[in-house]
Amino acid sequence: MDTLKIVVDTREQSPWAFPPEAATTRRGTLRAGDYSLEGDDLFSIERKSLDDFLGTISSGWERFERELERMADYPAKVIIVEGTLLEVLHGNHNHPNLKFGFVVKRVARLTLDGVSVLFAGNNVMAAGLAWGILYERSQDLEKKNGTDQGDSRADQSGESLDVPQGRHEV
Repeated sequence: MDTLKIVVDTREQSPWAFPPEAATTRRGTLRAGDYSLEGDDLFSIERKSLDDFLGTISSGWERFERELERMADYPAKVIIVEGTLLEVLHGNHNHPNLKFGFVVKRVARLTLDGVSVLFAGNNVMAAGLAWGILYERSQDLEKKNGTDQGDSRADQSGESLDVPQGRHEV
């Protein structure tokens, strides 16, 4: 398994833990987002708890738009939410005045603006999803830099990526 070198933003209070065979992490200051690959200044992942995401798309919208502007030259903009839309629908969050339709409208706006909002359910699933995205980004960078060694875990037939599991802590 390729071990990713992940930079975790210094403002991240409780970073995801990745299995040591899957990734090493170090703290650093990122221009935007919370997780990036070592040496990659053009891509990062923004991590949000469900409550943080809901606050961000409502009362924190203007500040969040500025954060997204810092990602303008990124090939992809990714937000991973540690929660589900079902939790939003059922009101399992700390924003009782937010309606489900409002959340859907903001997610739709973000999507149309090129921002992928991925609801991962919980921090373990979110960390696994982030690892998978960062792994694919590392493959893209290797191809771009002419150092592609091939992907031993996913072939042309579309087999899935062997995402590391377990030992994720918060």
